[in-house]
Amino acid sequence: MVEAEVTDRENSKVSFGIQRGAVKRSRPKVLAMIWALLLGAGCFGLRAASSAPEPPGRIVSLAPNLTELLFELGVGSQIVGVTTYCVYPPETRRIEKIGGFINPSLEKILSLEPTLVFSEHWTSSKTVPTLRRLGLKVVEVPSPFSLAEIYQLMRITGEAIGRAERAEQLIQAMMDQVQQIREKAKSFPRRPTLYVEIDPPSWTIGSKSFVNEAVSLCGAQNIFADVSRPALQVSKEVIVVKDPEIILSFDASASEISRRPGWHRIRAVRNGSVIDDLDRDLLTHGNHRLAEGMRQLQERVRKLIESRP
Repeated sequence: MVEAEVTDRENSKVSFGIQRGAVKRSRPKVLAMIWALLLGAGCFGLRAASSAPEPPGRIVSLAPNLTELLFELGVGSQIVGVTTYCVYPPETRRIEKIGGFINPSLEKILSLEPTLVFSEHWTSSKTVPTLRRLGLKVVEVPSPFSLAEIYQLMRITGEAIGRAERAEQLIQAMMDQVQQIREKAKSFPRRPTLYVEIDPPSWTIGSKSFVNEAVSLCGAQNIFADVSRPALQVSKEVIVVKDPEIILSFDASASEISRRPGWHRIRAVRNGSVIDDLDRDLLTHGNHRLAEGMRQLQERVRKLIESRP
């Protein structure tokens, strides 16, 4: 048995391939505002978060999955700032960009005068504590690692903007879709092994990832589901030894994968079972759109099983 040497990726989660945004150079006026707010926070305290949600005014979203969810919950017109990686729905193209979501431009965020900022929790980012010190109201949600945590993220977001009922409807619709996918997978004659490549070289997912859960529900087996981590980097030789029947690639093309040394021996490559054209955002952003990504993945898996009984 060959075991892989695996490496944790910093801030392991499933939305990979997204680079950190750089903080822009601040203008004197905004710098003065930041210092004034920081000093004021020390004297007067932070803006208190009300126990009852207030109608959202001006919203800044620091994560693509939250931006997509906020639009689905009906407050897209109130979003005044998003990250450069927020590209869906198309309306986001007209919204001011505040940089990346690890280190966004504080200057830009402050200039937008938001009444509510949404963010996922990133241990290496000091953005949220800084924004709170500046007196901004921030809703920070845990990064989801399971479908149950995605449902909770949706619930927290809906409650924060006074759209709890709509959020529950969205959760129920997603749960219904997932159940249909689960039932359909039961009809598959077998569960093919599958390697998910989220980023080259050889970054993949372990068991503590909602993508792993999604793959399993779709009727396939993640070849690294025995590794109890959200994400890991493995050697290419180990992937060859594990010989997956299907490869799901979020970045490299099937042609590129077929040219890797020794990979011509992998069943997925030999049989043309490399999926390289699914929308990675559907399967990695961790919100209501995951169900559609699962539906598309399951359909591709089904066709590949039928072509190779």
